[in-house]
Amino acid sequence: MNDPSDRPPVRPDLDAYLAKLRAAEGSRPRSDRRLMWRGSPGAAAQGSLWSSTLQWCAAALLTVLLAVLTYSRGGWVPILSSFDLGVHEFGHMIFFWAPALMVQLAGSFLQIAAPLGLAGYFLWRGDRFAVVLMIAWAAESLNNVSVYIGDAQRMVLALFGDDGSGSGHDWHNILGRLGLLASTDPIAHFVRAVSALMFLAAFGLALWWFVRPRLEQGRPS
Repeated sequence: MNDPSDRPPVRPDLDAYLAKLRAAEGSRPRSDRRLMWRGSPGAAAQGSLWSSTLQWCAAALLTVLLAVLTYSRGGWVPILSSFDLGVHEFGHMIFFWAPALMVQLAGSFLQIAAPLGLAGYFLWRGDRFAVVLMIAWAAESLNNVSVYIGDAQRMVLALFGDDGSGSGHDWHNILGRLGLLASTDPIAHFVRAVSALMFLAAFGLALWWFVRPRLEQGRPS
């Protein structure tokens, strides 16, 4: 057992200062102590500004920007559309065991289902900002699918892994099997319209989540 006399001496002024801090902390109300633990009032105000205002302005702006890029570039958005293509091809890979029609549908299906599934996940987590962005991504990806559908008869798109014969054109094969090649353009226009509605939904959610707390604050208690 160590001899207390062997311990290094503590400066009396430092010891008194620490005792004063402990006494002050003990007398502070619990609510004040929680506020100090979570951060300064300035940091709390900044967090509130982001959650109540800035994130919804950013979400709405990003949704509009993505919509402009989506509809002004023939359905191809730099970087994001390349990622969509990867998800599309992965859909074919994971359904390799299924009948041919399902395999052909799987690519377009997954590139829409992936962002919508993430939107559901983030909604469950309570991350509404991410929900808006995921729905906007799904809208962009759906428009990309509409371009692919619209090419089902023309077959002029440069496709990944295609040998030039058009045999790997998913939507030419899908609509051909279903006897709907003659309806290619109406189907493509319908899918494009749904894409636009999804962009509107994303923007509307950002607007609603911006306005809702202000409406609740204005209600008489």
